[in-house]
Order: sequence, then structure tokens, then C-alpha cells
Amino acid sequence: MAALALTACSPQTSTPEAAVTATAIPAPESSGSEMEFTPSDTAQAVADEVIGMSETQAIETIAGISSEPLTSRIVRRDEESFMITMDYRLDRINLQIDDGIVTSTTIG
Repeated sequence: MAALALTACSPQTSTPEAAVTATAIPAPESSGSEMEFTPSDTAQAVADEVIGMSETQAIETIAGISSEPLTSRIVRRDEESFMITMDYRLDRINLQIDDGIVTSTTIG
């Protein structure tokens, strides 16, 4: 009798038709092999060009490119490294700054 009472109080399970299946999840539009990992010639040229500039000049130069929208991010200033996201963006130039001057850049 106690087992019957517990069964009556338990939540109802959904029917198999209402269950989420793997086929309910949409497939990605592109596979990893189709993703672009090579920066544009413009992004690479700008990344190379800003080395040796002041931090302000470099940021203004990157933002001022009209042929392609580029962004900048400071990843290290002197001895302080900043927390950054690990997403790879071909339109972002990462700057390392020493004594107010850009000493190194990467794209991503």
C-alpha cells in the first residue's frame, strides 16, 4: 500500500514523443575545416605597422582603417598581463606595450 501511495505522488514522466532527441538539435552551418584562420593582408600589414608606435597612435591607426573594420586590444602593458578571452578573431589586433610603445602584436 505504501508503494502505491509513493507511485501516485511521483511526477509524471513525459512521453517519448515529447522527449528531445539528437535530431532536434540543428547541425552547424559549417564545419571546422571550412573556417578561415588566415588574417587578411590588411590586418597583417596594420599589425606590423603599429609596432614602434605609442599606444594611443596604434589604437587610432587600427580604428582608422577604412578598408576593413579592425579592433585593438591591449593584452600586456609593461609587466602586467591582462585577462583575455580565447576567441580567435581575424579582425582584432592584440597589442603588447612596453614603456608606452607597442613592442609586439598578434592577430586573433
